[in-house]
Amino acid sequence: MHRFFADENGIKNGLARLESEDAAHALRVLRLRNGDSIQLFSEGDAFSAVIEDITDGVTVRVLNKLKSPEPTLRVTLYQGVPKGDKMEYIVQKCTEAGVQRIVPVNMPRCVARLASDDDKKRVRWQRIAREAAKQAFRAAVPEIAPAIPISALPDLLSKHELALVPWEEEQNGILRTLIIPGIQDLAIVIGPEGGMSEEDVAPMLAAGAKTITLGPRIFRTETAGLAAIVAAMTLSGNLE
Repeated sequence: MHRFFADENGIKNGLARLESEDAAHALRVLRLRNGDSIQLFSEGDAFSAVIEDITDGVTVRVLNKLKSPEPTLRVTLYQGVPKGDKMEYIVQKCTEAGVQRIVPVNMPRCVARLASDDDKKRVRWQRIAREAAKQAFRAAVPEIAPAIPISALPDLLSKHELALVPWEEEQNGILRTLIIPGIQDLAIVIGPEGGMSEEDVAPMLAAGAKTITLGPRIFRTETAGLAAIVAAMTLSGNLE
């Protein structure tokens, strides 16, 4: 079954229009026509639908609401800016795992730096998230936010229901003791290749975040967030 996203207007009176890129793909590549069945994603929900009009773009009629594939746990990943193209991998794989939002963070030990107004990279990462969401049968595309300085992190973390900081210096904080039934809003902070110092982590702890260990093995920056998200999704029942 082909899967497409509705445009920003969503569903009105049982009708929706496909995003322009999806519409072009449906008509020019897949050669879909009136009456063909599709699956439609709109505002985090999934629907069965049928193509009704291809005169100007693609208009579909919504039939039934399907069980949403979106997790009940909303995860925001605060990712220390990595070097090279590692962010592309992080965006793709964490989208597959169910992340809701990714915020690049410029940290003291970052080899690379990202300007908050670097829209070129953000547009590319957003496109990767969109394609990964479609591939993974996600009903929503994670947001790739503008980069922030580490100084902005404590205030943001304090607004989450739970904020966790996987840190190689932590020996006792265990993820499974912190992910309790019913938790809905989780922040995860991942350091860059050089990790995070005690001076980096202290303000996060003062804001209410908790450091955790991901076990005796050290993950790379491009896999640590993925590992933490998958573990959190498992413990919260979202991989059942």
